[in-house]
Amino acid sequence: MEYTIRPVRAEELEQVAAVEAECFPAAEAASREDFEKRLETCAESFFVAETKKGEILGFVNGCCSNDSHLADVLYHDSSLHDPQGAYQMIFGLNVRPAYRRQGIGEALMRHMIESARKRGKKAVVLTCKEHMVTFYSRLGYRFFGLSDSTHGGASWYLMRYEFDREPMWLEHRVAYYETDQMGIVHHSNYIRWFEEARVDLMEKLGMGYEQMEAEGIISPVLGVQASYRSMTRFGDTVLVYPSVIKYNGIRLEISYRVTDRDSGALRCEGESQHCFLNADGRPVSLKRANPGAHEMFMKLLEENTKEKTSS
Repeated sequence: MEYTIRPVRAEELEQVAAVEAECFPAAEAASREDFEKRLETCAESFFVAETKKGEILGFVNGCCSNDSHLADVLYHDSSLHDPQGAYQMIFGLNVRPAYRRQGIGEALMRHMIESARKRGKKAVVLTCKEHMVTFYSRLGYRFFGLSDSTHGGASWYLMRYEFDREPMWLEHRVAYYETDQMGIVHHSNYIRWFEEARVDLMEKLGMGYEQMEAEGIISPVLGVQASYRSMTRFGDTVLVYPSVIKYNGIRLEISYRVTDRDSGALRCEGESQHCFLNADGRPVSLKRANPGAHEMFMKLLEENTKEKTSS
């Protein structure tokens, strides 16, 4: 389905309120008056998905605050919106039931994330019900447990997309040649996906393999292991998450988690071990040979250690 995402217009608020009523119970839904106030104060964070015929399929809206938690009072008091606030709040992500499971909600949310990034926000903050935690986790939100919100008398879970801790992952759609006669991914392809995720991670960090090799450093694989948890099939899309789990300047170990993009189900996990060599095949200390890369690996290791400690 073709649609565009753009800022909402005042004449569309009746449609917006109707979509809200389709998506949320009356106790949780915002009124047309609420949307009018939000448009007056928070227009920079109010977007709709519209078909070529002008039909509103869904929308996302919110306000800004210097509080990293979404307070219930913000839903109905637009005067508390602070355009310079460090955090972009999300009041709601709405897609009409007849148009769900077509990627519209994800597109709206990614649009909001990019808008918040361009406006210099620290994070995008939302609360959601338990069944939506997997969806937002897939988009890169971190889970912070049950919030203190009592909005609409429901239980809400706090999640944040933090720009200084953006997740590093590789998204891969399973090709037909990667499967066997049963349509299931052959186990060898997971090892290839590990490598793709590792190369992608290096490039995102600004120290791709080509650059390192141009500086006379190579990083051969010393070993790789994989444990298969559930089946992946043709047409599925997976997310591969690489994490630095060991690093001492000469040797590097990376872990991988492969999950289904849509369900969040764990498909495979594993590890790979590497060392750093010069052009003559002799071990080198990355701290001396490439201080920038060394510092980046140390930072990734530290962040991964903190993540495990806090979880």
